[in-house]
Amino acid sequence: MLNLGVIILAGGLSSRMGYPKALLPWVNGESLISHALRNALNHDVKEVLISIGDDDVLRQAIQADIIDTLSNKGKEKVSIVRDSVARCGPLGGLYSALSVGNSHAYAVLAVDMPFMDFNLYYDWLYQVEDDNWLSIVPVGENGRYEPMAGIYKPSITPLLQTVLAGEDVSLHHAIDVVGHMVTISTVDYSYYLRNVNHMEDYQWARAEAVNANRLVPLISVVAEKRKTGKTTVVTRLVSELQRIGLSVGVVKSDKHGFHMDYEGTDTDLAMNAGATAVAIAGPTETAIRIRTEKQSNLYDLVQQLPVDIAILETRTQGIFPIVEVTREGYTESLISSDIERVGTIEVTDLDECIPDLVCRIQSMMRNIDDSRYC
Repeated sequence: MLNLGVIILAGGLSSRMGYPKALLPWVNGESLISHALRNALNHDVKEVLISIGDDDVLRQAIQADIIDTLSNKGKEKVSIVRDSVARCGPLGGLYSALSVGNSHAYAVLAVDMPFMDFNLYYDWLYQVEDDNWLSIVPVGENGRYEPMAGIYKPSITPLLQTVLAGEDVSLHHAIDVVGHMVTISTVDYSYYLRNVNHMEDYQWARAEAVNANRLVPLISVVAEKRKTGKTTVVTRLVSELQRIGLSVGVVKSDKHGFHMDYEGTDTDLAMNAGATAVAIAGPTETAIRIRTEKQSNLYDLVQQLPVDIAILETRTQGIFPIVEVTREGYTESLISSDIERVGTIEVTDLDECIPDLVCRIQSMMRNIDDSRYC
């Protein structure tokens, strides 16, 4: 058990993503590769082999990216491995890493499976009654093998070499050829086996991970111009999210100042007399006014709301994840970045756009609840 190594599969062309997955930002300033590496090192594994394909540019970028992670601990355990067989996908990466490793067995993790819990590998090893196995492969709730999150012994490398010489170099085919496979039913762990193959999947997975670390999850609604329709989108979102059972808060920025009390009320008179804060509690509503020297931090306000999720409406201070509202036929550049923006909406297409957005938010909130339960 203590002789378990880890292989992080971080190569690939990322043709569906359009950007190297390993270098995509995740949470707390980490990239996907740094996130995977830190998780592995935190579990006291013997060694970590990072498979990066045959791309020297990617190798250099990953080396630079993981410096901060390695500065904490475990630098001597980590090696970057280039593929010895070019352009053979995950199987080539697995073969190349197993060929140079020194551990009894290796837990394999694709870099685009950011929710994987390394404790599961140890759980699966404990479930195996004897050592007469070559691979341990989880089976997802759809009944398919998940070989990108399996455990493999280095003794399978000759068999993998034979597969690589053939026409079918898929990892699924390889584990069938290897045999002596132990399958682990992971219906209860499907949350951990998700991967992010497309940019939209990645953006919402990251939104989920970031919001899971917040006291109050949030969605920002932004637009470059006034009168674009932000408030229309926000009110529609509030209505639809409330309809599916979520309590929703709204925080809005205003650079021009505002007044939310009636002149001459007791609370207004108290504020005019110099009170720093006043509050009034009615049978169905509570209101608080606080005098500030400068505009309050919008994120801090969001985190104080007693709601399930909050919507931040602003022109320039959007906080990830961001939905940007555009004018009809708008072709100019957007103010939010591709990495921070989970979607765009035209007010004229609300009936089409809002249901999909609400579905995404509902799924995000459900997964956040599942992660906190787990």
